[in-house]
Amino acid sequence: MIFLFALIINVSVLKAQPMPANTDPETVSVARKGVVKGRIVEEGSLIALEYANIAIYSLPDSLLAGGAIARINGAFAIEELKPGKYYVDAKFIGYEHTLKNEIEISRENPEVNIGVIQLIPASENLQEVNVVAQDRPIVYNIDKKVVDPSQFPTTAGGTATDVLANTPSVVVDIEGNVTMRGSSNFTVLVDGRPTPFDPADALEQIPASTIRNIEIITNPSAKYDPDGNAGIININTKKSKLTGVSGIMNASGDTNGSYSGDFLLNFKREKFNFFVNGNLQNRQREGEYSSINKSFSTPDTIFTISDGYNQRGRESWSLKTGFDYYINDYNTLTFSIGGNDRKSTSDGLSDTHEYSSEYDLKSSTNQLGERSGKELSMSLDYRKTFEKDEQELTAYLYYETGNSEDYSLYNRYFDFNTDSLISGQKNWEAGNDQQFRFKADYVHPFTEQLKLEAGYQLRIDRDYEWNDVHWYTGFEDYKPSEDSEYYSDTYFYRNIHSLYSTFSQSGSFFGYQLGLRTEYTNRSLEYSKQDEPSTINRWDFFPTVHLSFQLPSEQQIITSYSRRIDRPRGYYLEPFMTYVDAYNVRVGNPDIEPEYINSYEIGYQKQLGKGFLSAEIYHRKTVNKIERLTSVYEENIMLGTVDNIGEDYSTGLELMLNTNPTKWWMFNLMGNAYHYLVEGQLQSGAVSQESFNWHTRMSNTFSVTPTTKLQFDLMYHSPSVTAQGRREGFMFTNLAIRQDLFDKKLNVTLAIRDLFDTAKFGYVSEGSEFYSSRNFDMKSPVASLTLSYKINNYRQSKPNNAEASDNGMMDMGGGEF
Repeated sequence: MIFLFALIINVSVLKAQPMPANTDPETVSVARKGVVKGRIVEEGSLIALEYANIAIYSLPDSLLAGGAIARINGAFAIEELKPGKYYVDAKFIGYEHTLKNEIEISRENPEVNIGVIQLIPASENLQEVNVVAQDRPIVYNIDKKVVDPSQFPTTAGGTATDVLANTPSVVVDIEGNVTMRGSSNFTVLVDGRPTPFDPADALEQIPASTIRNIEIITNPSAKYDPDGNAGIININTKKSKLTGVSGIMNASGDTNGSYSGDFLLNFKREKFNFFVNGNLQNRQREGEYSSINKSFSTPDTIFTISDGYNQRGRESWSLKTGFDYYINDYNTLTFSIGGNDRKSTSDGLSDTHEYSSEYDLKSSTNQLGERSGKELSMSLDYRKTFEKDEQELTAYLYYETGNSEDYSLYNRYFDFNTDSLISGQKNWEAGNDQQFRFKADYVHPFTEQLKLEAGYQLRIDRDYEWNDVHWYTGFEDYKPSEDSEYYSDTYFYRNIHSLYSTFSQSGSFFGYQLGLRTEYTNRSLEYSKQDEPSTINRWDFFPTVHLSFQLPSEQQIITSYSRRIDRPRGYYLEPFMTYVDAYNVRVGNPDIEPEYINSYEIGYQKQLGKGFLSAEIYHRKTVNKIERLTSVYEENIMLGTVDNIGEDYSTGLELMLNTNPTKWWMFNLMGNAYHYLVEGQLQSGAVSQESFNWHTRMSNTFSVTPTTKLQFDLMYHSPSVTAQGRREGFMFTNLAIRQDLFDKKLNVTLAIRDLFDTAKFGYVSEGSEFYSSRNFDMKSPVASLTLSYKINNYRQSKPNNAEASDNGMMDMGGGEF
């Protein structure tokens, strides 16, 4: 890597050497400074198409004279062209080729700007046979995959989690747990901004109907926060760019009793754009579960067998409003304020049989849980562009404050139908938090192909939480108290200062980006039952390298490296005991170290007509591997905790094929196969577990008529291992039909999830003193109906300089309708 860096710098320096004194300046000016410039965007939406491929051919012999790759704002420049006549061929995976003819370079006019080239998505309107081809659901860029949720009717009425179930690199199980290439540790951004929620909660908060696209970034550059083992999921939400009033409204319901609704309204004038969006959700899930626990900590083995039924609910609402102020052609200001309220509930009933050679006890249990919280957030964004193309300065301020409360009740009875209470337990956990972020970024292009980016970020996090538990054998009214023997509280603060810089150069056939990010972390965790706080003061360094190679016949090779960090989640650090139920307790580990990840990727892309083939080989090594561990706490009571156990390795191959067998049928096939190895040290001794994991996803979309789409999906995920056990494999299928009405202003979608009721899950963990297995079977299939209506009767305005580039602040509300 050092050799590569030195080579690139030397090449750049050599290119910048002054010309010999005996060289004819006029000849050099023509021979070396002939330039063709332009910009590539998508037709209609005018979204910049980063990494589009532009080739220039001489006339009349059509010989290749040069080429370039579009930058983040779609701009390109092809340099070192000789005087003569040319034509340009612009192309991008998922779009039709576009030619630009009659380009002439001369001594008098060595620089030609051919303006904006609009590429048309690779689709056809075949009205004569009442079928239409499909738009691309997934577009592969060099450093990310961009997913269009509108191309997946099976996700209608769902959330961001449901959309991710259809994307490469991501796995979603029936309980909504999300992993990227086998890891649940990733970062979720919304419109390029952090969220106050854990990744799983954040994804469940966002309705699928409000999402413009989702970016899957498995190897981010130094510009991004390095948090997350597996990378970043960035969700760009919708925001209209139409002059006047425009908007969209959605409503849905399903056979589980879930319902949701959301809206987005925009009002745009020359200088101002006002937006407001909100959503209301009530999502219900229910299913059966069973578990078997064996405790070997005493001479006599204790068995605990449970079978039960659980209903889970999630209610939430959110509202966000703000404005964009286009001060002039070079300055834009955006302000937004939003709030939300959420509540998750759980109601479980089960029968338990607990026995050994010395006793036999049968009981019934009722477990109720409720988690609630409120948040308020504000952000202020500023963006300044300059006369020089791609030069810009951006900055934002973000503030969030919120509170949360977690309450659970667990009662054991001899008989549900009587008041024969054996024992009861109540748990409380509540707190409040604050987050503040400031970030500034500057982009300076030295030439059309050479660019430097640099920035600074400050993150401030404050979190206070308290916890209490109460046991009883008779029904009584108890309120949490600081005088309780089991009451405890914690105060957590963390400041992170970050500096980064990236240096990139693009050429006709080769491009590179080198980056380095450094962060200083100051963290403290104070615990009321501990004299000294747990502190961290640490510098970290995160290098990144991205390389791209353009090959003949519309082929591309991309490779990258990044070093990342996965900081422990808040509840991983909590040192107090949480009593989950009569058989399970949990405690955090304030001394746990962050994981450090070295991630390597190399990918290949080949356009196949209007489809494409993509292949990626990846290797990821994690140091200080954080693992959830189980041990025996007391006889048949299990203790859950977390610790750094050692290292893990994931090496795999990810494939995706997109093709149109006919003009009305689009077929997507995605697959990921990887070898997983975890090695480390547990209390019971050394551990080494490995498995070969694979999953595949097949999606078929049929355009029955120009206004009717039918989609069928099938997904399978193989078994996998952990340091103490394994997870069984599972499969599920989805079916949906979407009908567009009233000139596509109204969409009606009927979807059926887990069509054949095959999504069943099993987990096993075991050690020298215990064995535990759990199985889940959620109620399926589930049918849903979704209505979506667009308010969009106004002409589309041409973007000014502040809007024309995607290189900068992401829209606070997202993209286009």
